[in-house]
Amino acid sequence: MEKSGFMKRRIEDQVEPEESFVAPGTKITGNISGSEGIRVSGHLKGNVKCEGLVWIERGGKIEGNIASRGAIIAGKLKGHIDASEHVEIRTEGHVTGNIQTVRLAIAEGCFFQGEIQMLGKEDKPTRFVEKRQESS
Repeated sequence: MEKSGFMKRRIEDQVEPEESFVAPGTKITGNISGSEGIRVSGHLKGNVKCEGLVWIERGGKIEGNIASRGAIIAGKLKGHIDASEHVEIRTEGHVTGNIQTVRLAIAEGCFFQGEIQMLGKEDKPTRFVEKRQESS
């Protein structure tokens, strides 16, 4: 949350500066856990469990399950996501696995194959006003 008390709107704005990084061309086999987030541009074969944000960048790949506060998928994931707050699959994202989360954003053009379970039944859909003006 920002100092003003308002939650940052974009998931990527919530990234902590202490996140770990798997660089392009790097291949890691094994489970990863930690209190901060992780950004993956390389290839990780194993489960990820962290309190922060898991971000699979374009070109990045995880073969394993993710348990975290949130996830941004712009690369490939073959595994399940259990996110306590939110998941975002971007246009380039490719997910094969189930998702369990409170909030979900799926971009047009992405690939998703699996089931979705939305948590927090008491939550109502967020409504917004389209900012673009139609041409007359």
